[in-house]
Amino acid sequence: MTPDTCPHCHRAVDPTDNFCRGCGRSLKPGHNFWYSHSGIILLTLVLGPFALPMVWLSKRISLAAKWIYSVVLVVLGFYFVLACYHIYQAVFAASQLFLGGGF
Repeated sequence: MTPDTCPHCHRAVDPTDNFCRGCGRSLKPGHNFWYSHSGIILLTLVLGPFALPMVWLSKRISLAAKWIYSVVLVVLGFYFVLACYHIYQAVFAASQLFLGGGF
């Protein structure tokens, strides 16, 4: 159900409108730019695997695309955690070498 006024610009809207005639923004949740394919990709680049909730809240992308995004985001998240662990091990080994007197 669409509100009688736009939640963004507060102009009067018709109940059958999908977009505000004043500001052009969507009147339905889940239909904004962040829920489109390009918005999801941009959020993935910025937030990484934390963009996953936006994928499932989207009403603009298909179920198959949601599963593909989910698999890709989980794999990227796993790779990120693994990379952080390897960086931690390298820094720890370097600190042991320099502080442990291994010259």
